[in-house]
Amino acid sequence: MPRKKQKSGPAPRSNRPSGPAKPGPAPASQAKNRASKPDSAGGGAGKEGSQKKQSLQANQRPIVPFLRGDRILLVGEGDFSFARSLAKQYKCRKLCATCYDSKETLFGKYPQAEQHIQEILISSKPKAQSKSENAEEDKASEPSAQTTSSTQKPTPKVLFSVDARKLGSPAGGGKEIRTGFPRKEPKIPAWKLHQQAQAQGQSTPAASPPSGPWDVISFNFPHVGGLSTDVNRQVRANQELLVAFFKACVPLLSTAPAPVDEDDEEWEEDSDEDSDSEEEGNEDGDNDAQTSGKATRTGPGQILVSLFEGEPYTLWNIKDLARHAGLQVVTSFKFPWAEYEGYSHARTLGEVEGKDGGRGGWRGEDRLARMYVFEVKREEPRGKKKKRAREGDSDSE
Repeated sequence: MPRKKQKSGPAPRSNRPSGPAKPGPAPASQAKNRASKPDSAGGGAGKEGSQKKQSLQANQRPIVPFLRGDRILLVGEGDFSFARSLAKQYKCRKLCATCYDSKETLFGKYPQAEQHIQEILISSKPKAQSKSENAEEDKASEPSAQTTSSTQKPTPKVLFSVDARKLGSPAGGGKEIRTGFPRKEPKIPAWKLHQQAQAQGQSTPAASPPSGPWDVISFNFPHVGGLSTDVNRQVRANQELLVAFFKACVPLLSTAPAPVDEDDEEWEEDSDEDSDSEEEGNEDGDNDAQTSGKATRTGPGQILVSLFEGEPYTLWNIKDLARHAGLQVVTSFKFPWAEYEGYSHARTLGEVEGKDGGRGGWRGEDRLARMYVFEVKREEPRGKKKKRAREGDSDSE
């Protein structure tokens, strides 16, 4: 009898992210890369698929998950070079950058931090303003005491001595963290709200759920420092840090804004800061490809955590820690060091001086890292839970 021809499995597939960051879920592929197992007759096809996957990963567009209009809280900043990049390069105005150390301790650890903070605070000021005026204003105003009123345009803030495990409490930034920046809400006429309520079988419009003050809370490369040479003890300490951080973030995250019809666009508030950002971008020669996006976020708030790849960081099991805190994994992707101009990883213990007087020790930006994106877990019908769980673990290489 003639032998049946053995069918080889489908070629490995990989979805690449399309374009820059989009509102809502992180702008990364939501489908996990799945490679079929090559059979005995398909060894060559397996190698070819692996080569295609590697070339695809090399050509993938970097992901910057911040929108220009996002209300961003940065936790655990070191020398504030990352916050500086968001403020100057990506024109993020509703930005609050915080660090664990006091002002004096911070400047002792990272001498360059003082210059970075000054650049963050003046990043939203018109360029026509003279340097002398900037210097006078900087001396007169303390960074941690800056506030944003309803009549003023939002400007970046800097806070010291903020514990990531106690966000919103006196030790975690207090009122500045609990209030954040106001969200621009669309103005929908009363008759429209009443019409929507009737369509849903309600006599009066339902009250919108409480929303936190932050669209994005980001913690880059969290670490408790060298508490012990015992690996297990270090792992547990960092796990405890992340769990406390996740739980503190949940009440501070924003909910998804109410959907707005195209007919209601005229009822939305004018965005002065967006027009200013566009003008500044033209002056600097920026273009849309260099920015994180001018769109408005339509999804719920997100938590971003960046970690180095490999051990001991994989032992932290960050996805499981997030699930225990009531969060779900949306995606993860390669951390694009080169997309944040001037950003360099700051070690917890401070700068290490090299033999030539420059920066010594290992450099974090030379290592592979990933950024993980989390959202508050939503209750779904039983039939959809299994599908959602598979989608939630998707990674973008």
